[in-house]
Amino acid sequence: LQGGSIMRKWTNDDRMMIACCNDGTRPVIFKIERIDIPESEEEKQWLEKQNFKNTADDAYTG
Repeated sequence: LQGGSIMRKWTNDDRMMIACCNDGTRPVIFKIERIDIPESEEEKQWLEKQNFKNTADDAYTG
């Protein structure tokens, strides 16, 4: 549905999302990331060209 993206256009990195448990007394926050493992030489070359680097400046701070 999202073309392999976890949070398409919601975060700076479509391969990552932040989720949390809704337990009000013991909340847990999760960082979920998709790990790309190329299955062909073509995919490997495509991944090498992508810029998936984020810095603290890219973080959403509300």
